[in-house]
Amino acid sequence: MKNLTTLLCRLLSLALVLNVATSYAKAPGAPSYLRTCDKVKPTGTDNKPFFGWYANDVDNNEVQSAYQIVVASSLQSLNSDNADVWNSGKVTSAMQNYVELPQRLLKPASRYYWKVRTWDRTGIAGPYSAASYFDTGLFTTADWSGAKWVKRNTTDKDDYTYYRKNVKLGAKPIKRAIVYVAACHNYELYLNGKLVSKGSSNHYPQYAYYNAFDVTLLIKGGQANNLAALTHWYGGGQGRATGSRGFILKMVTEYADGSKTTTGTDATWKQKQAAYWTAGQPPRNGEGNGFVDKIDSRNIITGWNTAAYNDAAWDAAVEIGAPPVEPWINPLRADLTRVIEEKIKPVSVKSLGNGKYLIDLGKIYAGMPSINFQGGKAGDVVNIRGSYLLDDEGNASTRRGNQSTNLAYSFTLNGKQALFQPMVYLAYRYIQVDNSPNVLTTENVQFITRHFELDPSRAQFISSDDMLNQVWNLQLRSLVQGAQEGFVDTPTREKGAFLGDGSYQGPPAMATMGERAMNHRVLLEFLDSQDQYWPDGRLNAVYPNVDGKRDIPDYTQEYLIWIWDYYLQSGNKEFLRTNYDKLKKVADYVHTYTNPTTGLIHNLAGGGGAYKYGIIDWPQTMRYGYDMATESRTVIDALAYIDYDIMAKVAAALGNNNDQATYTGYASAIKQAINAKLLNANGVYIDGLMADLSQSKHISQQANMYAYATGIVPEQNKQAVFDAVKERKMASGMVTLRYLPEAIGQANDGQHMLDLYTNPTWDGWAKTITKGGTMTWEAWDADVANESLSHPWGAIGLLAMQEYMLGLKVLKPQHELVQVKPLDFHNRLKFIRGTFPTDKGNITLSWNRDNKQFSMTVKMPVNVFAKVYIPKCGATSNRLMIDGKAITGTNEGDYTLAGTYGSGIHTFSRAL
Repeated sequence: MKNLTTLLCRLLSLALVLNVATSYAKAPGAPSYLRTCDKVKPTGTDNKPFFGWYANDVDNNEVQSAYQIVVASSLQSLNSDNADVWNSGKVTSAMQNYVELPQRLLKPASRYYWKVRTWDRTGIAGPYSAASYFDTGLFTTADWSGAKWVKRNTTDKDDYTYYRKNVKLGAKPIKRAIVYVAACHNYELYLNGKLVSKGSSNHYPQYAYYNAFDVTLLIKGGQANNLAALTHWYGGGQGRATGSRGFILKMVTEYADGSKTTTGTDATWKQKQAAYWTAGQPPRNGEGNGFVDKIDSRNIITGWNTAAYNDAAWDAAVEIGAPPVEPWINPLRADLTRVIEEKIKPVSVKSLGNGKYLIDLGKIYAGMPSINFQGGKAGDVVNIRGSYLLDDEGNASTRRGNQSTNLAYSFTLNGKQALFQPMVYLAYRYIQVDNSPNVLTTENVQFITRHFELDPSRAQFISSDDMLNQVWNLQLRSLVQGAQEGFVDTPTREKGAFLGDGSYQGPPAMATMGERAMNHRVLLEFLDSQDQYWPDGRLNAVYPNVDGKRDIPDYTQEYLIWIWDYYLQSGNKEFLRTNYDKLKKVADYVHTYTNPTTGLIHNLAGGGGAYKYGIIDWPQTMRYGYDMATESRTVIDALAYIDYDIMAKVAAALGNNNDQATYTGYASAIKQAINAKLLNANGVYIDGLMADLSQSKHISQQANMYAYATGIVPEQNKQAVFDAVKERKMASGMVTLRYLPEAIGQANDGQHMLDLYTNPTWDGWAKTITKGGTMTWEAWDADVANESLSHPWGAIGLLAMQEYMLGLKVLKPQHELVQVKPLDFHNRLKFIRGTFPTDKGNITLSWNRDNKQFSMTVKMPVNVFAKVYIPKCGATSNRLMIDGKAITGTNEGDYTLAGTYGSGIHTFSRAL
């Protein structure tokens, strides 16, 4: 009885507390922006998807204290709260993304509906969200039953093939139709003459992907429906495995009465060479990005993808076999990433006389030209070429800025109307047409831009400095144009991701545009390379790849930095847990090369030629004299420290105390060794140790900025080390570039940071802009060194613009805690406004400074807290105005700590 009385008293007290709280707090609103696997209403998920949402609450300083997810097999069941698939129950958690199903409960090729509700900080529940849904894909090889891999027998190195089949469906209401499709390497999928989508799978066959598309609106019941595809296999290249030519498709049509019709590729399908593309052409470059397009419009087949077309003369598709079949020995993987295309008009089309035209797109774009020609004689050839630059005569240059790539096309006329439109994308700014039969204008010349579905509208940054704004925009569009099948090295030269490049493109894509899906896929791909090639823990430098095993040691080291960026942005702990052993192998590979005498990393195995033991920076001129003769290189040692520190954090996140202690010990030991062996008599870092353990005589910016940015430098050496960084202005190439503004930010030097980004006389982004660059370059001197003029890795500078200029940095995963701490630019910047997308909603921040006041406004979504610092700006008082009230902050160096604040709009100001 006593225990019961005590319990009742506690419940009564709790109710009184909640009543008091609820009198001041409003109930949370319904969650919004529901995502499954980082996508809104995706088609083709795997069998253990995860969920995300935005929580909504008008109260300031609100949190999501709990959530409840309901998953049902029908909308009717969901609306009646019949969770016949899964009901999470009330889960005490602030997680708003990467909430997984607890087990594999789902059926393949099925639609599921879900909703979510949240509780606020006082324990008040809000209403359920509107219903969302997702369509599962095909989980196992058995799920592909009814479909077989097919091909066209040919030895063409550049294989373009048409496939088609008419399918008559039942004359009854259709509920849903989903197509599952895969091809090596590229495909265009059509249904009844309408383009469904384009896709690619450049991975090795044992890891191949498929895509899934909802085609319900294109399907026609009770009549013939034409399924058709144009596939393109073109061997291996950088970022593209050789693979094996093949195509597979399965369509599942579900009727309102619950019955289904399945259609799959097999020998009843017809196939024919797409002779519009002439086979046997030379390669464009040594990187294997494709072959020169020779297109003959006399061979175009019209209407081939419609039900009315007569394919009696076509050959039967050649069956390879039903899954699993060599070389596709494993279940195909679902790929939810998509490429989007848009037609644009050129800025100008200028006649050069005698049928010659110069087309200017205005900026560098990745994509394909689309030109309508009219007339001429059948068999006449129009020569077309792309270029980045013009020669001295104003023609599209064939030598300058071509990235050692043949950017030419040839087009054979049919004497009537003919559309020139290649399938493989390249990047350039100018197009020159020679021997056009008709006048070309901005009406009959278009360019099809393409890129992965990054959303640049989510990234906002504007300041009082026009050049700084231009630098932001340059980097942002570079990210977009360089996001293709992966985060490509350059859309002209490669067709896949280099690890170093990806690690410099993926993080800013997450931070500026909220990207998650491609980062997740590409990070997993590089771990595939460890399984495939590197038992010692290394990762391929470019993957997938025609070269097979190929590594660059410090690219492997960069991987752990990238995954930590991913975890901080996403909070996807399951990624860390699932891949933990592989992540450890990366750090352990580095540690294997610890020299017991010095405690440093010596001759980190891997690479070759100019990459052996580590690339340090690239191209070679961008090393700015870094001493590559060193056996233990300071940059490699600093990266080792970062790797160990990150692995300690990963272990801590997963509750592995033993591993946390181990890697913390590794980090502490190499930090001590760096400071014992790599500081010279003047207290700055040299480039490394020689084979006889003597110090290099060279002092690079890279060595000193890495040490400063990562917190390695002893307090008594900080000024000398930072002076060594600062006096060299920009003396780093793109491979190391991330740590230069990071070092400047750590030193709280706003004026030097601004110079780094906006001084057009220094190597850097501003200089690129003044030279006419419209994408970031491979090197600061790329225009004279014939290096790439479309190299997105230079977009890494976006991170410091957000973290130190706008002033917002992530401190805890999934933005649970952020830091607001803009640099003091000493009145050289009057204002900055920006948006920072998160998995919980957008954070917006703006600050202004004049001679009398520094003011700042921060708006944060539910479940995000900000530790806010106000720059002193020369003021001596620690008095601040916060949300209209005067407070006394805590001075910390060049800043005053205002405190920690939650969701809603908060204003801060200080008198100067």
